[in-house]
Amino acid sequence: MCAQRVDYSPTMCTHSHRSLRFSAGYQQVTTASNYYLTKYSTMKKKIEKITYRLVWNHAHRLNRRGEGLVEVEARQGRRRRYFSTHTYLRPENWQDGQVVGTPDDQMRNYALRQQLWQVEQIELEFLRRGKAVSLPLLADSYREGTTPAARIEDFITQMLSDGNRREMTLQNYRSLRSDLSRYRQGALLSDVDYQFITQYERWMKSRSLGHNTIVSRLRLLHAVMNEALRRDLIEQDPFRRIKIEQMQSKHGYVTTQQLRRLEGLQRLTPREQTCRDIFLLSCYTGLRYSDVKTLRQEHLQQGWIVKQMVKTGRTVQVPTDTLFNGKAAALISRYGDDIGRLTRQTPPNATVNKTLRPLFQMCGIGDGITFHSSRHTFRNALAA
Repeated sequence: MCAQRVDYSPTMCTHSHRSLRFSAGYQQVTTASNYYLTKYSTMKKKIEKITYRLVWNHAHRLNRRGEGLVEVEARQGRRRRYFSTHTYLRPENWQDGQVVGTPDDQMRNYALRQQLWQVEQIELEFLRRGKAVSLPLLADSYREGTTPAARIEDFITQMLSDGNRREMTLQNYRSLRSDLSRYRQGALLSDVDYQFITQYERWMKSRSLGHNTIVSRLRLLHAVMNEALRRDLIEQDPFRRIKIEQMQSKHGYVTTQQLRRLEGLQRLTPREQTCRDIFLLSCYTGLRYSDVKTLRQEHLQQGWIVKQMVKTGRTVQVPTDTLFNGKAAALISRYGDDIGRLTRQTPPNATVNKTLRPLFQMCGIGDGITFHSSRHTFRNALAA
């Protein structure tokens, strides 16, 4: 039996917990709404409780495919605000507040009601803190991701839009955001607790990420939660009982013979070739990952690399024609004298390390060698 469209409002409840009952196959989502209503009733009743429902094509405008947009309608008195679900349906696929007549009705309806719940969760978090919510405040908080009910990915995106961070720092935060989305898509700031963090660490280990990569991700997540704490979006630091381990210092290097084997590898995939070549370039020049990743043709000047280092801001000059019999210059020439063809498609550091591992094994290079080992390889070769 199909469920009828209802307004999801705590005022409809007669129990200590409110239930959103979805059609068959849906999970039941509950919350202690009476608790929030009690707190709300003690406030000055200048602002009414917001009610929520899913509506289709309220603007009476169809796209070129004849589809209308499904939105979450938030109503407070006579005022209304609409939040897009980015779901478009034909008229015959919407009936009584839910999706009908498609092969994946249940999944779509569940996803839509989850989006409705995410909007209402913003209001409930404010009520829990004793603050009444107006529609403009609800809309601003939803758009900017500045509530405890904000998704972690959205909050990180909003964080990165503020302040002046270096490109490599931005890339590291983007990697964290992507990683968290794969780990638990749609997770909220308020979901991050001791159990979330420890399970996330175990998940990263199960994906064979290196120790230093895991430590880096946890440090970045801690920085995100500290920013949320500073903005009063969470009440306490979820890392307060967690001690993040130190980075492991690795001084291994690749021998000259192993380097020749790596240079001679054939039949590589495009990604393997990119990761192999960017590693070799670092071995030939001694540049860090962040510096070879951002290396462009304008940094090449008459047989020299002249570039400001990302980490320190200092300018370095490296001769490409003379060091190691001009191997760096020869590698650059394979890319049509435009090193950007290589460096622009270089994946994140963790992905490079993961791609290099099987190549290292093929060349007899032992465990513990990472991209950073290229700098030690450069130093060792110079001293030889």
